Amino acid sequence: MAGRNRHLKGKTNTILAPVHSYHVVEQGDFMVLSSVDYITDRGIAADNYAAPFSELQPDTTQEVLVLSRLIYSQFLGVAMEGSPAGVTENITIATTGVFRYPIIHTSVPSAVTVGSLVAAVSPSTAYKGVSAQTVAHGTDAVRMSTSYLGYIVKSESGASFVDFEIRTAFGPGGLAS
Repeated sequence: MAGRNRHLKGKTNTILAPVHSYHVVEQGDFMVLSSVDYITDRGIAADNYAAPFSELQPDTTQEVLVLSRLIYSQFLGVAMEGSPAGVTENITIATTGVFRYPIIHTSVPSAVTVGSLVAAVSPSTAYKGVSAQTVAHGTDAVRMSTSYLGYIVKSESGASFVDFEIRTAFGPGGLAS
């Protein structure tokens, strides 16, 4: 499912953000501003480049808390284009809009309800880091984190995908706007 345009509707209010050559970004990846030292799996100091969620690898309980705050305050949005390894370049990132993502696998598909929160998959012992292209929703308390990405805009029973409006720190009304 990687490398797909997941935008469904609405203005995207795009920004350009630099990505390092050692990060591989696929279209549809959730992106964060790397503003905390050594939070990526590459052990790099904060550099204010964009990084996909898949690169965020906390090792301790303290780092998990830092990661949740980082996503809350530095969630850039959704990559609208990819960036291969070996290329340092700017990519386009959507800061608003409605997107469709798969829900983290659970044993039984569950109902999603308009207005419920959507979050990055919680970093736990079962999941090292957070997923770049999978989400959890308000009824999945085990995998929910405080790293909220947006709000569900379409109710559905037995859902395996969720349509939600992203809320970023850099979009209109965000923390950094």
